[in-house]
Amino acid sequence: MKDTFVVNLSHLGNVRISGADAETFLQGQLSNDVRLLSAERAQITSYNSPKGRMLAVLHLLRDAQNQIVAEIDRSVLEATTKRLRMFVLRSKVTLEVLDAPALGVAGLRAVESLQSVALPTPPQTMDSAQHGELTVVRRLGELPRFSIHGPAAALADLQQRLALDLETGSEQDWRRLDIVAGVPTVFAETSDHFVAQMANLDALGGISFNKGCYTGQEIVARLHYLGQLKRRMFRCRSSALDVAAGTAVYVAGETQAAGEVLQSVNTDHGSLLNIVLQLTQAESTQLRLGSNDGAALSMPESLGANAAS
Repeated sequence: MKDTFVVNLSHLGNVRISGADAETFLQGQLSNDVRLLSAERAQITSYNSPKGRMLAVLHLLRDAQNQIVAEIDRSVLEATTKRLRMFVLRSKVTLEVLDAPALGVAGLRAVESLQSVALPTPPQTMDSAQHGELTVVRRLGELPRFSIHGPAAALADLQQRLALDLETGSEQDWRRLDIVAGVPTVFAETSDHFVAQMANLDALGGISFNKGCYTGQEIVARLHYLGQLKRRMFRCRSSALDVAAGTAVYVAGETQAAGEVLQSVNTDHGSLLNIVLQLTQAESTQLRLGSNDGAALSMPESLGANAAS
């Protein structure tokens, strides 16, 4: 793991949602309370099917023009944007996919590095701050980590300046920090598989339970108020490499899957994974990947929401 790095977040797409009805429109589509989004506060949220299962996880922010920008994994970017456009109808809303991917800066010297190029460093996770054309968001996780959003030319110049002092990171470096922080990603392979609480989105502040109706809200609320949630997201390790999202997780010797891989990255010793797992298997030492005699998984590590379930 690099001490501190800068990375072009080209695996994440950005969509600008603008127009007089943009906030109202998103309020009826997403799980978080979009009314709380501001220049000083970003948010994580989900876009769900009518059955309450996540089609995408989004990070929302306000840009320098006070427009809403949604960051979405590229594997579900086109499908998510297309589906949202279907529900615009007569609302005054425009969705525009932006050309410029954001930059990421992460590591022990991340704060120092951004300050050296005169950029703000929001102190709390999901806080944001603006400087000229650029918006800086402090991402979830204990390790200092920031995404910087803005026009392509400004980001290219910034990346050049930061690269003089920092190592260049990769998509895998950034995804690893998501896994460590317990920040879920929905890929095309896992779209429409999990209710948001299964991926611990409630523990990350990604669900509002008092905002009113949105797509899938009835299912999400029922799990919250009736306490029927049977799966949560955990972190595991395995000696296996290149584990695909959506890979089934079994208990050794059992024929029915007990969970599913949400996301995975390779490490020096195998892979680091987030899995959505039945709570009854939360302390299992017999988990296997892909089949009931597949590669072993370590005992699941709690990501914070699990203890309360």
